[in-house]
Amino acid sequence: MDGLQHVVKGTKYPAILGVGGYNDPRVMVWQPGKFVAAAQKASTSGRPVLLKINYDNGHFTQDRDVTYANFADQYAFMMWQCGHPLFQPTK
Repeated sequence: MDGLQHVVKGTKYPAILGVGGYNDPRVMVWQPGKFVAAAQKASTSGRPVLLKINYDNGHFTQDRDVTYANFADQYAFMMWQCGHPLFQPTK
């Protein structure tokens, strides 16, 4: 179940937003970090490969406001990468 083993050098990966929880008891935060670093190095698409770390909680242990904020960040990333005009950087 190690995603790192499936990263292939020279692949045109889509945009990736890796997410990790610093206090996650199930998935150590270095695992998504290593995956994102490998994908950054391997990808030839020019798309962003980013890592977001939640330093307060992990693996659905956060309160509702943190959960909503995390989903909002993921949704905004998706809308940015899909080209929605309201989610593009201003010049």
